[in-house]
Amino acid sequence: MATLLITGAAGRIGSALRPRLLSAGHDLVLLDERTPSDPVAPGERFVPGSVNDVGALDDALIGADTVVHLAGIPTEAPWDDLVAANLTGTKNVLERAAGAGVRRVLQASSIHAVGLVPEPLDEPGTVPGDRLPRPDTYYGVTKAGMELLGSLFADRSGMSIVSARIGAFGERPSSRRALLMWTSPDDLLRLVLATIDLRKPGHHVVWALSRNTGSPADLAAGERIGFRPLDDASTVLDPGARAALPAEDLRYLGGGMADLPLGRSTS
Repeated sequence: MATLLITGAAGRIGSALRPRLLSAGHDLVLLDERTPSDPVAPGERFVPGSVNDVGALDDALIGADTVVHLAGIPTEAPWDDLVAANLTGTKNVLERAAGAGVRRVLQASSIHAVGLVPEPLDEPGTVPGDRLPRPDTYYGVTKAGMELLGSLFADRSGMSIVSARIGAFGERPSSRRALLMWTSPDDLLRLVLATIDLRKPGHHVVWALSRNTGSPADLAAGERIGFRPLDDASTVLDPGARAALPAEDLRYLGGGMADLPLGRSTS
């Protein structure tokens, strides 16, 4: 079994992955500035600190063989804040992981790295997971930059790095867009498990999405590294619940983020 460092472990995605990874038999190191709301369980170790605190990173990396890098600002924000958290923070994680001999990293990129791709609603499966970036915000730019850092460290340090373009993450789809671009917690777990099994160095940009009926996402890039999502947003909700979902902008993959003022925080 693996020992995984989860950065940003107290966040929404980290909180959903923790019990699933423990159930799969893995040990976890949890790094976050905030104490996780769920108590630290047997098989877990909590290290307080941020990805810009290299001392805390070095402590958290002791004994780890895989990193799940989730820390960062998850939406549009001022440029300098995004660069510090999402780019410098990712550089620190990859640099310290490489120095510690960690060979596998899954890092949370985003659909917003390709957010201004016009959404081909009538052409399912046409947008590859490793499509060239077309960001919709400064946030999306930093996620595209994260992917470039993944490429750099995979090539220079012989690491296996997966840049996971996460969509509408949640236990259930929460909008009509999510019916197409949903990421279920169980499918994200499957991508983490596929990353743990990687042995050949390389950088892989993949859709971290469920197998949603009618989605424009082509899942082939993920399948090439053993990621085979099983969930489908169209089967999670009954027809009445699907019809009641709020409408959302469907012009672009990133939806309404394209209309946000650049650099303005949404929190």
